Amino acid sequence: MSIMLEGIRVVELGTHVAIPKASRVLSEWGAESIKIEPLKGEAWRTMGRLWNMPYSEDNNPILQSENANKKSLVLNLKDPDGKEALFKLLEQTDIFMTNTRPKALRKLGIDYESIRERFPKLIYVTLSGYGERGPSKDDPGFDIAAFWARSGVCVEWVEKGQKPFKPHPGFGDTSTSWSIVAGVLGALYNRLKTGRGEFIQTSLYANALWCNSSGIAMSQRGHTYPKVPEQSTSPFAPLYQSAEGDWILISNSAYDTTAPEIFRLVGLPELAEDPDYIVLENARKHLGEVIAKLSEAFKTMHTADIMEGLHKLDIVNLKVRNPAEVVKDPQAWENGYLKEITLECGETIALPTCPISFQDAEIADFHLAPHLGADTREILTALGYPLEEIQSMADRGVVVAK
Repeated sequence: MSIMLEGIRVVELGTHVAIPKASRVLSEWGAESIKIEPLKGEAWRTMGRLWNMPYSEDNNPILQSENANKKSLVLNLKDPDGKEALFKLLEQTDIFMTNTRPKALRKLGIDYESIRERFPKLIYVTLSGYGERGPSKDDPGFDIAAFWARSGVCVEWVEKGQKPFKPHPGFGDTSTSWSIVAGVLGALYNRLKTGRGEFIQTSLYANALWCNSSGIAMSQRGHTYPKVPEQSTSPFAPLYQSAEGDWILISNSAYDTTAPEIFRLVGLPELAEDPDYIVLENARKHLGEVIAKLSEAFKTMHTADIMEGLHKLDIVNLKVRNPAEVVKDPQAWENGYLKEITLECGETIALPTCPISFQDAEIADFHLAPHLGADTREILTALGYPLEEIQSMADRGVVVAK
């Protein structure tokens, strides 16, 4: 068995989630992933403090999903010697990926136009908040703003009268990371044929619009947001609450054939024979009334009875889960979707694994995210730097070398 991307080198000048997570995936598939960090480290190393999570070097759970299986090289790119070290590294690099803002890249002289001729085979990936053109091209954009708030999703998924929801950080970034991985693999394949590198651009906003294609289309054909119950696509589209207070999701695309059975299941037999309710087009004329009746009916039933009844009808349904429940889900563990890792402090934590598996290709063994500058000496030595020069660079604040 082979590790697919063995022999590929990725250099990441990235912060937070999307670029680091794409780099992490490539490293899991066998690439050598080198994380370039400033002297104080990238901001994600201390993000745990905002969420009341530990963030010391030996106990930093937040850092792992994005940065496991990497090497850390600390360079002060504002110093000519630091920038020259980066250039020496890029001479032996296949993929360079960054979410540094374009103005900063140009100021450092490491934007694509400045280095493309020096590195013609390099695949250069840049991620922005809102794209390379337009009035917002230089605006900062975490996923909570550029991906969620600007794409319309924060109001699409709530009902009228509710405030827009605020998602947990990282969802939009993670979705975007897969676009980056796909683009990189396409460019690698093209380089095999042409020998040329590539310049890949994407943004959080572009990925948000791509993910929200249904909502964008529906908003142009009569759907308004935030939604009101009368705008539901069917009486079973809303979430309903059980007697225990659990929220039950039903996904039912065959309304006309299953509606009578669901009405009987929840104790509304009078609706099960009435064409005004069991034919979808007719039911949509009475949505407010039907949803109100279903809401009351579901509240009289236990969660287990609802789910068992719907399961017997072969209708997709789930109790909406809390993340604390997900960590105990045997379905996740038996499929390897969660992995327990042991941090250096000795504590363990369950974290999601890369969701792609291969039958005939290996993935790299899991290694904890590196300490800041843990691999600086090794990398610079391999580039031909004598140990004395590396120490001099450390003394001058050009590198951090542990």
